Amino acid sequence: MAKVSVYAPIAYLILLLSSLALFSAIYRKRRVQRLVGLKPWFGSHDARDIYLSLKRVETPKLPEKMLKAALLRRASEDLRRIMTLQESKPALTELHQRGVVGDEVWTRFLAAEKVMDAEIMECVAEANALKPGWAQTLFASASEIAQNARIRERLAKVQEAQRIEKEKWENEREMVKEEFTKEIEVGDKKKRRK
Repeated sequence: MAKVSVYAPIAYLILLLSSLALFSAIYRKRRVQRLVGLKPWFGSHDARDIYLSLKRVETPKLPEKMLKAALLRRASEDLRRIMTLQESKPALTELHQRGVVGDEVWTRFLAAEKVMDAEIMECVAEANALKPGWAQTLFASASEIAQNARIRERLAKVQEAQRIEKEKWENEREMVKEEFTKEIEVGDKKKRRK
């Protein structure tokens, strides 16, 4: 029977653990690079940028109402984005499970949800920094603003569709009127010939 040195299992364990650590490091690095390269779900967040720009202004001192209004606008935009994510999630989940939507789109969507969660937490902190306990009032008002904006968007779409349909029916009516006029003229000519 061959004697196995005590160092052989230790060397094996060291080799195994170092290869697992190397694999893990490479895997994480590639995953982070893939996440960094993802296109954001939403475009630029102008309301947040405006609020942060106003917050950085030191001289002259801006009125607190202006900061509150900018934060309210930021929160309403955040809520609009969250509502969009919530409306899209069931359909996107179904499409991802069926394999219609790739993993990149699903990862972008999940990243957008995490970003919006962080954004809401930041808004809460900003609101409470401006006035303690104001976060609840802020989000109630922002929710009303977001709902109102959605209703106005839907109303504008309905009015546009109504305008298009009206033009379509006006054109149809004119064509039918012309056809009837031609038929009447042809009928009158036939009566005159008899």
